[in-house]
Amino acid sequence: MPKLLAIDDKMDNLITLSALLKAVIPDCEVMTAQSGPEGLEKAKTGLPDTILLDIKMPGMDGYDVCKKLKQDKITSHIPVIMISAIKTESRDLVKGLEIGADAYLAKPIDEYVLVAQLNSALRIKKAEDQLRNQKDLLEEMVREKTRALRENEERMAAILRASPVGIGLFINRELQWANETLHRMLGYEDGSLSGQNARMFYADDEEYNRVGRELIPVVNKEGAGELESRWARKDGTAFDCRLRACALHPRGPIKGYIVTVGDISESKRLKAQLQQAQKMEAIGTLAGGIAHDFNNILSAIIGYAELARMKVDQESDVAADLDKVIQSGERAADLVQQILTISRRHKKERRPMQLKYIKKEVLEMLRATLPSTIQVKERVGKEMGVINADPAQMHQVIMNLCTNAAHAMQEDGGVLEVGIGDVQVGSEDPETGYLDLPPGSYLRLAVSDTGYGIPRHLMDKIFDPYFTTKDTGEGTGLGLSVIQGIVKAHEGTITVDSEPGKGTTFHVYLPIIQGEEKPEKETEGPLPTGNERILFVDDEELLIGLGSQRLERLGYEVVPKISSTEALELFRSEPDRFDLVITDMTMPKMTGDKLARELMKIRPDIPIILCTGHSKLISEKQAKEMGIRAFLGKPILKRAMAETVRKVLDV
Repeated sequence: MPKLLAIDDKMDNLITLSALLKAVIPDCEVMTAQSGPEGLEKAKTGLPDTILLDIKMPGMDGYDVCKKLKQDKITSHIPVIMISAIKTESRDLVKGLEIGADAYLAKPIDEYVLVAQLNSALRIKKAEDQLRNQKDLLEEMVREKTRALRENEERMAAILRASPVGIGLFINRELQWANETLHRMLGYEDGSLSGQNARMFYADDEEYNRVGRELIPVVNKEGAGELESRWARKDGTAFDCRLRACALHPRGPIKGYIVTVGDISESKRLKAQLQQAQKMEAIGTLAGGIAHDFNNILSAIIGYAELARMKVDQESDVAADLDKVIQSGERAADLVQQILTISRRHKKERRPMQLKYIKKEVLEMLRATLPSTIQVKERVGKEMGVINADPAQMHQVIMNLCTNAAHAMQEDGGVLEVGIGDVQVGSEDPETGYLDLPPGSYLRLAVSDTGYGIPRHLMDKIFDPYFTTKDTGEGTGLGLSVIQGIVKAHEGTITVDSEPGKGTTFHVYLPIIQGEEKPEKETEGPLPTGNERILFVDDEELLIGLGSQRLERLGYEVVPKISSTEALELFRSEPDRFDLVITDMTMPKMTGDKLARELMKIRPDIPIILCTGHSKLISEKQAKEMGIRAFLGKPILKRAMAETVRKVLDV
């Protein structure tokens, strides 16, 4: 008698669904739960054959419940059918399938569809139960009872027919018998595989020869062996599989082999996803390790450029060049933060903006670095809508696409063309109807080159992480995958058109919003000044000098210290001498947060500003909870420093 569990926060829906289930499957047992937590508990204790799960529930929605079910070893094998409103977005359906849902039902529920889905789910569970219960038994029998094969032929035949893995008997390299599963796996009608040569099952001759070299000698010596291989179906498509071969009569002359074939394509895909996630986490860990030192370097570059900017004629070419240095330093700082978010998946700050200004900035930088053999052209549409985007990420998208284009033309030169314009996306539009985007107004960025193009067999791989056609040392393979991730996160899409020998064009589509562009920097007034006494602590001599000059130019009296322990001793001897302490976080012997705690023990009312390039030891929230007045991330711009100091002192 099938046992079913229905989870829905509305009792009316549960009553209706229970009645419908009883009607279509009269002998079923129906359990109900009105919340995600209750449903999880009943799934663990009741172990139903199938779970029907509503998506929209308060507190813990259906996605969260499904994810927890699939993560729990006790319930991970139970098929889950998610129930959603009929207008559910396709990305929501994909989301459910990605976290483990086995099927979907749309409201109102069609009883025929319900019966089909339930029967399918029950078949899946039955097959999985059979796999768990019979796989170990089958392999043990193949190893230990081959001598009794003829005596147990009927029993073995029943087991082989029920097996969820493909099984075949090979004698003299010919398949003499195969179970129904192997026929289905390879796309053949039952019985039609008999007499076929073993070579036809492999993806190519090289793979066939490899298995002969690596597996067969082991089986001949040990009686059994296994390895991963790549087989081909009747239609020519290849798939990954695990082969396990056992010798017939292993203690005497070997007359043949029994081979089990398990399709592992899906498990390898999931393993690849896990490895990709681990690689991205490693990148985030590496970035975190170097971020502090790199941000210290950027602090010095930006800070001293700002000081130099104040000492020259504000209208001179030198001032303009220094502005470029400062601007590039700020972009570099944004990119450091962007790398740090890879493993954390933080959502970057977005604002209404026009992409043409970012494009102009990128092209100005590229023109100064590209060889004269590459001509840069701009194409601007009559209308350019406003998009809601993160400027640093848009800068990265345009820069990466342009540098890729330049790389494709580095040998023979060519034309790099960048265009921006509005476009309407709709199903009836032959130009954009194929795009997987909701209809509406979009900004289209086009980056094209006249380089060598992309071979057709590589077109499906160019957005894969770590895939690159560049030589070792010239690329990581992360560029296009990161760009695609950024574009998708901005609810857009990216396409590519390429013809070998004629060039490549990338199109980026981003939704246009109703609103006005917000300037990246608002009009700045004069820097706030003061005359208070400040204790400034940092273990970097360059930053000590920079911070002291900045603060002294603003009128403050500064006492710099390169050692946190020396700073503590000075403060302990003269606690009323200072109005403010500014300290770095990462320092030898005593970190900034520990220094702050000791200072506040001596004088609880002392204002403290904590600065850090990157630290896993403390966050801005933690710093403020312990009494630190402000938290500044490096590199620190002069205005941020001036305004923060004044704000803290004026409290």
